[in-house]
Amino acid sequence: MRLQNKNINLKNRIPFLTVQDYLNPKTYKDINILKEKVKNILYNNKNIITNKATGFNAKITNITINKIIHPKPNFKVFNTRYINNLNAACYLNTLFKNAIYIDTLKPMKNKTNNKHEIGYHHFVAPLKMNGQCYKAMITVKEKINSKILYVISVQLFPFNYFKKDIKVKELMENINIWNYELNEFNHYSCNNFIADSIDEYVWIIA
Repeated sequence: MRLQNKNINLKNRIPFLTVQDYLNPKTYKDINILKEKVKNILYNNKNIITNKATGFNAKITNITINKIIHPKPNFKVFNTRYINNLNAACYLNTLFKNAIYIDTLKPMKNKTNNKHEIGYHHFVAPLKMNGQCYKAMITVKEKINSKILYVISVQLFPFNYFKKDIKVKELMENINIWNYELNEFNHYSCNNFIADSIDEYVWIIA
């Protein structure tokens, strides 16, 4: 699938989404309350979402919810990054609306399901939480013979910033995405911004 930012340019500004109701669980009861909150919000947002930068449509499904709440086996539920990611996931629909497309990378090597996968599309959106600015990275999987794209993660990376909105040019700077094919990070800046005309597709965030 050929993805490009057709409705936005490097001079455009994107407002920071601010998390207003951050939860910081200290007990298993609290973490379950947060997970239930995320699950309910995502279940109630299973409508079509339009990404402004590309014009593509998306939809949250059960796979999205499960991947966000259970990101990997034996993860630590009180890890700060996991808790931050859960809080950010409550705003996944708005984050995806405001996100810009970065790049598409090939699937991880030696995966049994690789024959069904085309690649992973990566997006970034600005987010502010507890006074800290973050780049919210959204990863989307595309399968063979399907126009369905599956969001598999939302991860936050802090950076120093103080304004209420950010230029696309600045948002693109200093982004690192792990390339499984090369076994190293890809480094991105505004010089890697992709913005040309594209074909129409319908996505489902799953």
